[in-house]
Amino acid sequence: MLQPEGGTPHDALMVRVPLAECRFLDPRPAANAERRPIEDAVNIPLAELPQRTYELPPRDVVIPVVGLSPWAERAVAWLTSNGRRAAVQGGFRYADPPRRMAVVQVGRLWRPSPFLAEVLPQLTPGRALDLGCGTGRDAIFAASWGWQVTAADVLPDALERARKLAGRCARAIEPIEWREVDLELAPPTFESGFDLVFAFRYLHRPLLGRLAEWLKPGGSLIYETFTTLHRARHGKPARDEHVLLAGELPELLAGFEIRHSSEGWRGTAHTARVWAVGR
Repeated sequence: MLQPEGGTPHDALMVRVPLAECRFLDPRPAANAERRPIEDAVNIPLAELPQRTYELPPRDVVIPVVGLSPWAERAVAWLTSNGRRAAVQGGFRYADPPRRMAVVQVGRLWRPSPFLAEVLPQLTPGRALDLGCGTGRDAIFAASWGWQVTAADVLPDALERARKLAGRCARAIEPIEWREVDLELAPPTFESGFDLVFAFRYLHRPLLGRLAEWLKPGGSLIYETFTTLHRARHGKPARDEHVLLAGELPELLAGFEIRHSSEGWRGTAHTARVWAVGR
């Protein structure tokens, strides 16, 4: 179990509602869901599911789908035909009074990287940098804890989806700066003074040498990505540049104080992870 570093989330200048993990998928049209929300459910209309799969739980999770026919049955049929596990869930409850759940929280079905979720509550919020942010779930999770996040990725379509997801979570998060940048083509330029840098399932070894430039002294690095054992089982990532050797990650971060380092299977993924602090 990781030991706390100390500190508590700061009081936001603007009141945020919680970003709460919910159990159920509500595939009804948005107007129906807004008029009569279902408790512990996130509304992703059936027509929008193909564009919003990144908002679903991990692939090994069975998704309970709620709502009246035909929406629930059609959503389950679409999900299962696209390789997801889903089942119609009975016994759901409508929010009482109507709209109550929509007022007191913003719901999510997606989950952040588990290592980030473990370490982040132990840190005092400040400025954070998310490298290789993809569709933005980790950046949004950090922003829900009060962090001022800059999130960078090379893919404009991923950033567009990240912006849309952040917009849907806007009442629960601090504003996020999204930056389209190729982290490998040329040395990226980020201002220094970040209290936290994090990256997940992304590896570019030359970039690791730049991290100390962007972190404040005493700032934290939270890092996790795939190893050669993962590639041996799954065949990917295909290139040596994108997987870590056994014991390599702490060596690449030799200038940092290592708070936690481990390698192992996390579900079907074999990863190396480090929580380190800049000197």
